[in-house]
Amino acid sequence: MNVKKRKVQHLFFIMIVIALTSLIANGCATTRFNRESSTSKISEGEKAINIAKEGNAGIEAPADLAVAQDKLTAARKALEQEHYETATRLAEQASVDADYARVKAISEKAKRKTEVIRENVNTLRNEVERMPK
Repeated sequence: MNVKKRKVQHLFFIMIVIALTSLIANGCATTRFNRESSTSKISEGEKAINIAKEGNAGIEAPADLAVAQDKLTAARKALEQEHYETATRLAEQASVDADYARVKAISEKAKRKTEVIRENVNTLRNEVERMPK
């Protein structure tokens, strides 16, 4: 009986250690929003927008790129007002939106190329059908 009691106490002790470790880990993992972290995220957003522009997102996906730019502008305003959490979130969203615009631009360009190839194949098919057999 004494052995069972020790096992239960040992199990209880392990569960308490796990619970405390989990609480400590969660406390350490919380994001601290400050000027430096917000500025860093805004910088990442600017880079993502520039990469999207280099990928012709301004031509192929202008509305999506504009959304990213608007969010980045809002992030800068939030930073000026010392709303660091808002600035960080908006900058992160701007990065994602810029990445989406970049990928959409690639997709649109690929669609156009595919359509040109499809037209060429149809033209060739029609020419082959007209050839004497």
